[in-house]
Amino acid sequence: MSMMGLPSPATLKLMVCDNLINNCLVTLEAIKVADNVFGPDVASLQGKMAWWTPNHVDLAYANIPPEIISRNLDVIVIANLMFINGLPFLVSISRNIMLITVTYMPLCKIEDLQKGMLQIILVYHCQD
Repeated sequence: MSMMGLPSPATLKLMVCDNLINNCLVTLEAIKVADNVFGPDVASLQGKMAWWTPNHVDLAYANIPPEIISRNLDVIVIANLMFINGLPFLVSISRNIMLITVTYMPLCKIEDLQKGMLQIILVYHCQD
């Protein structure tokens, strides 16, 4: 399929109907069944899917209702360093709220980890 330019199932059906592929033993029914069984070709989808950047939400300026704040005064946060392709990230999750934060840590020095933890604490700090 990649040698033909990764055609869509509809384009491949047209190619088979118009005999554009020499000595092709594939039938229209076989194309339909293969599409149902295997789904769309991943390689062909990679260049066709639209990417978008999500909007950044600054929790310090979010209007959190007081009843939610009063129910979540005691928050247990678990944090750890995670390495992805050799790059360090400080990852935290709160047990009761289930809020996940991820911060890139270019240097894994104690001062940088302390600053990262302070940022996490400030995310959970709500003022009435």
